[in-house]
Amino acid sequence: MEKLAFADGEKIGVFDGEKVTLYESAYIKRYREYAETRVKNNEWKHAGEGALFRGDNDPSRTHKEKVDARINGVEWDGDKVVYSFCVNDSSGVYRKDVSDEKAPEEHILSSSEESVFSLHRADNTLAVTVSSSAWGITSQIGTLNTQTSELKTLTDGDSRDANAFFSPVKNTLLFDSAGVGRDSDGEFTGKYSPSIIYGLDLASMEIEEVYKDEKLSYFKPKQAADGTLYCIQRPTKEKKGGNLFLDILLLPVRLFQAIAMFLQSFVMLFTGKSLTSGGDNPAKGRESNSRKLFVDGNLIEVEKEFKRNKKYKNGEYGFIPMSWKLVKIVDGKAEPIKSGICDFALCADGGLYCTNGRHIYYVKDGNTKKIADTERCLCLATQSVSTLSGDLFGF
Repeated sequence: MEKLAFADGEKIGVFDGEKVTLYESAYIKRYREYAETRVKNNEWKHAGEGALFRGDNDPSRTHKEKVDARINGVEWDGDKVVYSFCVNDSSGVYRKDVSDEKAPEEHILSSSEESVFSLHRADNTLAVTVSSSAWGITSQIGTLNTQTSELKTLTDGDSRDANAFFSPVKNTLLFDSAGVGRDSDGEFTGKYSPSIIYGLDLASMEIEEVYKDEKLSYFKPKQAADGTLYCIQRPTKEKKGGNLFLDILLLPVRLFQAIAMFLQSFVMLFTGKSLTSGGDNPAKGRESNSRKLFVDGNLIEVEKEFKRNKKYKNGEYGFIPMSWKLVKIVDGKAEPIKSGICDFALCADGGLYCTNGRHIYYVKDGNTKKIADTERCLCLATQSVSTLSGDLFGF
């Protein structure tokens, strides 16, 4: 099996064909260290005898600073891995030498105004997705020169253009696009139109529709050397299961829980202590159980999806809805390969790596083999699909 790079939360994973090794992002590690230093340097202002004397004692302001970090794109560059990330309100692209952990990471791009993710490389150029913020409603596709750090956007409009991929067809860049839903006041409704796969001719800058369905969304297009198109298929609107009779019966219980949660929050706010004696702070448990992730513009409630996926006999389930399917397009029709998938990577031998968020698999000829367990894997990249020549695209 060929080498695979993947993102596992805020770490970089590498599968060398036999074992998995995780690497830390030096940037994220430094950011966390600086955040802890800032908190310690300010503790004297709100804690201790001096703060009591001044009347500034406020234990809540000495808590650990929240750091929201995640790696949202990986790509091979020889034996190095280029990765993109978001940390709070900042974003960047760096290159890491995974063969030498002591080697310093190479800076490519940093920004507090734009987020860059979904990487695919041809020579010194990355095809990327660019958004105005880490949780941007709209985004564009573009290119990033890894030597000059020049970032160009190639599309615009009130849409979510994402997942740019250099096609083996000359001068063609594949991507997916979904229109932003807005109300009469121009506010985002939280919904998008069905996602369609397009091809951009980099010579003429003309955009052509490649594949669409009025009822389903198709995203993350990737094209093999033989021209076969692969992508992820999902419903434009997920079906929400429910039992009206059960919901009515549980209404008194839920009202009681809501009151208890309010009292718990009230007591914690003014005393800093839990309403119940002993044990961990239940607020932390609620936060973990209701954890939500944005995956390609879709809000996924992690714990709820885990529970839904438990009903399937395959015990290696993840938190990606089973309605999300890895498919290949044959004679204009989508043929399913595996369900519950959020990303995949093509291999030179005709196989594929794919992930359901918690597990990585290798799939070939209808056979599936688990490669690794992860905490939060949302993107993958293989070396063979990272060796396209820029001559195909005029750069």
